[in-house]
Amino acid sequence: MEENRQNITITAEEDAVSDASKLIWFIAGLGLSILGVLLAYIYQQEPPGSRFLDKSQEYIVIYKDSYKAKLRSIQVMYSLVGLVIIVGLIVLYAIFLLSTIFRFQRHI
Repeated sequence: MEENRQNITITAEEDAVSDASKLIWFIAGLGLSILGVLLAYIYQQEPPGSRFLDKSQEYIVIYKDSYKAKLRSIQVMYSLVGLVIIVGLIVLYAIFLLSTIFRFQRHI
């Protein structure tokens, strides 16, 4: 049974990787910052029901749990990448502004 559980988990995780909307979650992290990361953690996409035709209840439970866990980790990771990039750009912009202000003040 444990081997069967592992096979179901592997299948669910592979499906989650292919189903994940990586670009959308990256943009959410970029545009919504920490709110995008929070949404990525909270939102849980259901796997398509067609994957459960002729499957046992145990298969469905294991699959859904594994699928959602993997999908959540992907969503959070990509939204965090977007967040880190936007924070980095803001920091660079702030440094640029401060250096411009200090240069301007020296010329006055």
